[in-house]
Amino acid sequence: MKKVLMYVANRIWLILGIYVASLVLGAATFALLEAKSFNDGLWWATVTAMTVGYGDLTPATPAGRIAGVFFGHFWIFVVIPMIIANIILNLIEDKNVFTDEEQKELMKRLENVETLLSGAKR
Repeated sequence: MKKVLMYVANRIWLILGIYVASLVLGAATFALLEAKSFNDGLWWATVTAMTVGYGDLTPATPAGRIAGVFFGHFWIFVVIPMIIANIILNLIEDKNVFTDEEQKELMKRLENVETLLSGAKR
């Protein structure tokens, strides 16, 4: 599960795809359960996902409320943290990362040390 989350968190296009797909699914679910238009459902899903909650459209049926709880939690606890993680991963610069040239130089030095140590053991 951790590998899957890391894979997704490192790909903003995948996070945005999940977000858009969940908005469409949330909108369709809201429209179906609440007998509203898809446009109303899309408005509700967007406002809910962004945690604005204007209150102009709210689920009134028990099934609609359950769907609202599910989608609200999904956006808050899954999508938003993945977007934040992706932003942080792209902002943090590891000052200790070696360049390719530095790695090659270190490998040469390590080989020299191993050669010296193997000669000293004889």
